[in-house]
Amino acid sequence: MAELSAVGKSLLRVDALEKATGKAKFTSEEGIGVPGMLYGKVLYSPHPHAIIRSIDTSRARRLNGVKAVLTGKDAPDHRSGMMIDDRHVLSRERVRFIGDAVAAVAAETVEAAEEALELIDVKYEQLPAIFDAEEAMKPDCPVVLHPGLRDYHRPMYVYLGKDLPGPNVHTHHKVRKGNVEEGFRKADLIIENRFQNDRMTHCQLEPYNAVAYPENNGGLTVWTSGRAYNNLPLISRAFNIPPSMLRMKAVYVGGMFGIVARPERFAVLLALKTGKPVKVVYTREECFIDGLNRLPMVIYLKDGVKSDGTLLSREMKVIVNTGAYSDHAPLTIRNGAFHASQYRLPNYKWDAYGVYTNQPCCGPLRGFGTAECLWATEQQIDIIADKLGLDPLEIRMKNTIDEGEENVRGEVVHSIGAKECLEKVTRWIGWDSPAKKSRGSIRIGKGLALANKYTMVDTASSAAVKVHMDGTIEVRHGADECGQGCNTVLLQIAAEEFGVTLDKTRVVWGDTGVVPYDFGTASSRSTMYVGNAIRLACQDVKRQMFELAAPKLGTTPESLATRGGNIFVKGMPDKSLPIAALFLSALSEARGATKMAGCLPDGGELLGRATFWGHPSEEDPETGQGTRLTMSTAYNAQAVEVAVDTETGLVKILRFCSAVDTGRVINPKTCEGQMEGGAVMGIGSALYEGFVFSENGELLNPNFHDYRIPSTLEVPSGDSMKSIIVEKLHREGPFGAKGSGEITMNPTAPAIANAIYHATGARVKHLPITPERLLQALKEAKK
Repeated sequence: MAELSAVGKSLLRVDALEKATGKAKFTSEEGIGVPGMLYGKVLYSPHPHAIIRSIDTSRARRLNGVKAVLTGKDAPDHRSGMMIDDRHVLSRERVRFIGDAVAAVAAETVEAAEEALELIDVKYEQLPAIFDAEEAMKPDCPVVLHPGLRDYHRPMYVYLGKDLPGPNVHTHHKVRKGNVEEGFRKADLIIENRFQNDRMTHCQLEPYNAVAYPENNGGLTVWTSGRAYNNLPLISRAFNIPPSMLRMKAVYVGGMFGIVARPERFAVLLALKTGKPVKVVYTREECFIDGLNRLPMVIYLKDGVKSDGTLLSREMKVIVNTGAYSDHAPLTIRNGAFHASQYRLPNYKWDAYGVYTNQPCCGPLRGFGTAECLWATEQQIDIIADKLGLDPLEIRMKNTIDEGEENVRGEVVHSIGAKECLEKVTRWIGWDSPAKKSRGSIRIGKGLALANKYTMVDTASSAAVKVHMDGTIEVRHGADECGQGCNTVLLQIAAEEFGVTLDKTRVVWGDTGVVPYDFGTASSRSTMYVGNAIRLACQDVKRQMFELAAPKLGTTPESLATRGGNIFVKGMPDKSLPIAALFLSALSEARGATKMAGCLPDGGELLGRATFWGHPSEEDPETGQGTRLTMSTAYNAQAVEVAVDTETGLVKILRFCSAVDTGRVINPKTCEGQMEGGAVMGIGSALYEGFVFSENGELLNPNFHDYRIPSTLEVPSGDSMKSIIVEKLHREGPFGAKGSGEITMNPTAPAIANAIYHATGARVKHLPITPERLLQALKEAKK
């Protein structure tokens, strides 16, 4: 490939000045000072499971400044959802967790809305509750959250609703390859373990919020702090509003990491009932409870291996506590199975179950199901190595799949830099050198883990590229700019296609009324999907340009190229014309005002359009096999060195190295930022972050005071933090690129757990690794 001018360069982010000067607008700022704006607040259930016997809103309605007090009977009477239609906008007849929405208020001030909530009188009849997913999934569980589950509509992935073992089980995903029992019979060693992880929240800085504006034509414009296009069909289905009557807007988003919540539903409901604009901003406590936090899983893992470390057979049973409603959980569970694709597994059996309980519902968080599974499997690899007396690096190198092989799901592997990632991080950490000597109660050890993260194949992106008369390239896309820098990366792709500098490009995004469709920023897909759609749209508009320019240059369209705002004959750069020469104003026949016309003589404007989608294969519902179930896969190896205080259970990360195979890197500095941010988030998941519930299902730490996240004091920096980029080009990626957003935290928790074990001999199998859990593991290790 020829020398690239924009791609592969650490160009300054296009939003840097806006954000540094405070001019960048976030949804939480929308609507402030707008005349007639109302403010919405929501009343939540104080009980984990109860029947609503009555709701008296009369006192709240009489409060000065209150414009609407709505309950379930005022909301749509049908259920809706992402994967299963199992939830009303406001609860009707029954509440299923502490925090289930019961009523909504719109008032002229936030204070009036909050006061009105206190005046709503709800009478409940409490019901028995269930919080343990293993108990809830039993066929004879006495507590059934959704008696009508069998009749609920499933908009997609219908096969996940088959072979459900109990009345609270809503999802069952299966993968089968080979014969696991035969594999276990041939094994020299069989290892079985149980792993677990707690809920974890996204901790994005901007709280969930939304503003809904009723329009004169009966439609709605909704500002969201989430994904614009992704939210549109969900709102449409929840309220039976035609998609053409909904306009979703989301410009800058103050952090995402997989966030999904429901403020849009409440803002829309209140706006429809009042005919006024309504703004809903969650408190941090509401963000914790309604934020679809990371799924807590219990993982039973059984491996059979040869004495030389060759993996022969693996069996996994994954029980997922999805809370009271399903939302994104079925897809997260199904996609979590892709975690196994990095190793050769000739015999494999996976059964994953999504289970209703009387806790807040869960969903996607960075890694989308894979990080939770890798927490178990990457520890298990080290456990096997220890039992066999093998090097953890050696056993990974032996079993890591290679280019052209078929993975556990039936796909032929392409673009895999996993082994190179392992080699680079172990070299940097000094893997072959002995750990530092202990000092008093301090023990030091190194750990290693390998991870992968797929990009979904069953999504689509479209894009439009307009060429202005002055040569400026305008990119229109529907992806979400949530701090990851996608606008910069996408403009670099367009700049490369046209041979222009970044200052000759501009971007339009964040408004479904203006930009073309995109599934949304998720699954590490924006560079791959939107980037490809933009490349195709660039090629479409260049074809139009060359067809117009060819007669003027006395040649064929195929012989033309463009660079620096000019169109020229390949190999004859002096035979050229400026892009402006294609427009009506440049024609000799142009007279008067037509000399200012910024349009073409025919066809209106230079506008390229394109769609890129993954062309997925079918997934066999019984075996989970398919030839094209993912679009691409990124790989990440991490090596860490930790210091463990065996008296207090405190862990300090001394050194940290991450090597990511992300295909062709479009913007290295942006990629490094993702890697370092993912590492910090991974450290948080490993050592600090987890929900704590009371015996009654009440969340006890729904704030940044009681829910611990790492600060700059808890993470290494400078020479102690190293990010390495490995570029294994992908044949379908734009310029060979893949995604990098989620993979960056996937191996962190097991790498830290493995380092702790190598330092102390204590193995912690319940995430996060709190001092209490580590001290207990140290006691057990001494037995």
